[in-house]
Amino acid sequence: MSKTEIKEISLYRNGCFVKRRGILELKKGKQTVIFENMSPSLDVSTVRLAVSSGAAGSNVQTEMLTPVQKEEAMADVKRKIARLDNSIAIKNSQIEMWNANADFSGKENVNISDVVNYITSLPSHLEKLYDEIEELNRQKKDLEKQLQEIQKLNKCYVVKADIDAWEDGIYQVEIRYYDSNRWWNPVYEIYTSEEDSIMRIRLKAEIGQKTIENWEQVRMTLYTGNPQISGNIPVLYPQYVDFYKEQKLYKTSMARNVAFSAVVGTMAVEDYEADEACEETGVPEEMYDAANGRAQVVQNDTMMEYELEGLWDVTNENRTTADLQENAVECRYHVVCVPKMDEVGYLAAEVKTADIEEILNTNAVVYHKGTYLGNVYINADMSKDTYDISLGRDESIRLKRDQKKKYTSNVLLKGRKKTDYEYEIKVTSTKNKECRVTVKDQIPVSQDKTIVVDRNEISGGKVDEKTGAVDWEMELGAGESRTLNLNYSVTWPKDKTLSI
Repeated sequence: MSKTEIKEISLYRNGCFVKRRGILELKKGKQTVIFENMSPSLDVSTVRLAVSSGAAGSNVQTEMLTPVQKEEAMADVKRKIARLDNSIAIKNSQIEMWNANADFSGKENVNISDVVNYITSLPSHLEKLYDEIEELNRQKKDLEKQLQEIQKLNKCYVVKADIDAWEDGIYQVEIRYYDSNRWWNPVYEIYTSEEDSIMRIRLKAEIGQKTIENWEQVRMTLYTGNPQISGNIPVLYPQYVDFYKEQKLYKTSMARNVAFSAVVGTMAVEDYEADEACEETGVPEEMYDAANGRAQVVQNDTMMEYELEGLWDVTNENRTTADLQENAVECRYHVVCVPKMDEVGYLAAEVKTADIEEILNTNAVVYHKGTYLGNVYINADMSKDTYDISLGRDESIRLKRDQKKKYTSNVLLKGRKKTDYEYEIKVTSTKNKECRVTVKDQIPVSQDKTIVVDRNEISGGKVDEKTGAVDWEMELGAGESRTLNLNYSVTWPKDKTLSI
């Protein structure tokens, strides 16, 4: 069996396109080559083979590794390990002989110049032998690792192909396929500091894979698309309107079957065309698809693309994180207080919703002044201009909300009841500097025209008529306290029970 190594990965949100490369020593004429260690989660229909100029491939087949093939592969590796063991043993014997011959004490008629030459050359000979043994042990270690990988192969594919070489020689080969058991997820980090009005949003990629092998020193490009989601253009079928007709009930014990018709779409799969360029695939221009001509070029104009710098290692069933990009967003820091729900404030960074579209409906890790604050979920309402990104609880702003009055009385001669509500909200800062504070509360919103809500006193707060939200904006000095009043009344028919 022939071995190839993963060299390039085009990684999508779910799945990836793999490019494996290897070297073949071929004899002139046609021969069948078997490539081992293919992922058990590859898509058989996407397997493509390319070989360098001077050879042509055909009859490419993908099949599961059989127990016989597995045993043959293991036997081949074991034979190589045995040959290395023999070579190591020979080298060690040579070292023993060199050391033994260095003892001239029991020898007669020894030429002193021969002794000097022997002793002088001995270190270099020994050093060379030790280096050779070290290299043989390295090769043996690689083969033992390969043997362990083969032993783990219970369900995996092999690719068979007929390759016709025009001359004896060394040829490059590349195998490409789509593998569904690999993925990447976006991870967002938010960095803030009250020293400036800039929020930094860093996008990272969490890369994972569950296959039979590790990725070692591969080139990776990440794409935001997902090939497993249908790319067919949605079809709008006629929408009919008619009067409702009551269905008749049948007295039979079996339900009446209703047949539905469905339109089934077909998708054509294009073969690789011989006149396409090859540079974008990473295949040398002289390499050609087996039985299909030159490799296809794909222009990715429909999704975001991130080409990672350098070479990457991703081990099986482990995660690797890569930095993708960082954006700077203007923000305004303030403390948001909701005294009805919590006795302390929340430090927040107010941003324009248009600036954070890319991180909507996702989690982000927050760091403020280099301190980890935890995760926040970004769910901004795009119909609003601004959004507060929470940076965590701010215990230096203390809140106290007291209900001063709740009095219900009858409204004379009108058959109605009225309840007066009075609340006092105290906001206290223990900071040693001035800060912006936003206090949020609410008054009820009537859902029935017979229920009337009257605002009495709200200490200059701004009211949202649709939601009843009341906001107070203030600059709170170091150690300063502020008292706010929230007073309103609700009137309703006295023969009804009010739900509030």
